[in-house]
Amino acid sequence: MSAALPSPPAPSPRGRNPLPVEALQHHLGGLLREREQLRDAASPLALERNRREIVRAQWDLSYALIERYATV
Repeated sequence: MSAALPSPPAPSPRGRNPLPVEALQHHLGGLLREREQLRDAASPLALERNRREIVRAQWDLSYALIERYATV
């Protein structure tokens, strides 16, 4: 069975990220803790949903860090 690689999520537009870096880090930590719990008893669909949320949070965090430390 061959599956296409999923495309990365579109990042939040620059300057429009409603959460500060610290809040995004906290959110990402919560998603990672949820994933640990899901590994034991969750369906593959729940794990995939969680994986996508983690990827989205990582993208948002990356862009928030770029906005914070970019020197223009």
